[in-house]
Amino acid sequence: MTGRTETRFVIERGRATLTLARPDIRNALTGPEMIQEILLAITEAEDDPEVRVLVIGAEGPAFSAGGNVKDMRDRAGLFAGTPDRIAEGYRRSIQRLTASLLGTDLVTLASVPGPAVGAGFDLVLGCDLRIGSTSARFAHTFVDLGIVPGDGGAWLLPRVVGWQRAAELAFTGRSLDAYEALEAGILLEVVEPEALESRVDELAGVIAAKPAHSVRLAKRLLRHARTMDLDEFLDLSAAFQAIAHHEPAHVEAVERYVAAWEERKRRGK
Repeated sequence: MTGRTETRFVIERGRATLTLARPDIRNALTGPEMIQEILLAITEAEDDPEVRVLVIGAEGPAFSAGGNVKDMRDRAGLFAGTPDRIAEGYRRSIQRLTASLLGTDLVTLASVPGPAVGAGFDLVLGCDLRIGSTSARFAHTFVDLGIVPGDGGAWLLPRVVGWQRAAELAFTGRSLDAYEALEAGILLEVVEPEALESRVDELAGVIAAKPAHSVRLAKRLLRHARTMDLDEFLDLSAAFQAIAHHEPAHVEAVERYVAAWEERKRRGK
């Protein structure tokens, strides 16, 4: 579509792909245009009933450098004004991005070609699935700049890596390479840089081929499982299952499964 200056966005074959497209500033996230375009992409993907998965990738050698440090130095944009104004700016921008990413029923898949730092690291952490190249690096560098994760990253990090590792990363700001990130559970897989696009496309394709209603309901269940007690969660699961049983795609899938089973039985397999 037209009008995008910070990102590229396309929907095809049951998937949406959002690409951060400002390699000249290492895909810094804190500009209002970048944030607005990402929010718009999530909304457009959610509004298409055929979309199951949203892939978030990046142009250039870096995934995202997070906040724009030059703007911090110049007290520009998000970093300008009184403490009250800055706090409100965070609530209206980068925090909306975190909430939208965590609130979507789409499966989110991060494709990480290189360094993801600060808020860029948090954008990766907010995705359900994360695949990185061997060039990927990750760091919660907020403490090095004398600030804190204003985007909500301190909520995300311990939920992915556990409390003690999150504390170590938050208090030291040290960088993890791709293989340590794999071991810590930040990445699902590590692949060579030239294989990243094809592997992400393969996994996204598998998810996109599943019934759309089932994928979205399953994502919603996983999201609610973070906060609901068991009794409430079982009620919700039963309600979602009842909805799923009335979907035409479920009926078709069951018919295919039974037909295939009967064919194997006929052949003695």
